[in-house]
Amino acid sequence: MDLLEALKNRRSVRRFTPEPVDDEVIRRILDVAPWVPNHHVSEPWRFVVVTGSSLKRLADLRYQAVLDKRRGQEGAAARAERARQEFLEAPVVIVAIQKLDPNPVRREEDYASMAMSCYNIILAAWSEHLGCYWNTGPLVSSEAVGEWLGLTPDERPIAFLRVGHPEMIPVQRRSPIAERIDWRR
Repeated sequence: MDLLEALKNRRSVRRFTPEPVDDEVIRRILDVAPWVPNHHVSEPWRFVVVTGSSLKRLADLRYQAVLDKRRGQEGAAARAERARQEFLEAPVVIVAIQKLDPNPVRREEDYASMAMSCYNIILAAWSEHLGCYWNTGPLVSSEAVGEWLGLTPDERPIAFLRVGHPEMIPVQRRSPIAERIDWRR
């Protein structure tokens, strides 16, 4: 797969077929995660691969986190149930966890590296003909999720990447980048 074409054609995939994703494919995808710019080579990442019956537990935790965030709002239970179903429909969720540096500048540099690492995972999944969807929301700050993941006080989840075989590839458009480039010479 040509890199420039992959960068332009990659899509965020929200819906997946029930077909499982082989563990070896997930290992290949995760193998590219650390190959990003990382100031001081701090390697602030850890990943948790959630499959099988553990997906149900994570989906239930997502339901509760969304319900708690929307408590008192109209349609809160329905939105929480949709959030649960999204996780139950994905064969794999990869949780990206950042080790938090006590220095706030390094912590931000590490967050940038974590985001690039997640994008490497997404691109690697695309190269394996898999789709991904990057979820954050109330899960990233949920104490119950943190306990379930075994987070230490110096860790935080930054992404919940749903991975699977795309049910369909969505069409996306971008405005021409030339409209957003200001050359200074």
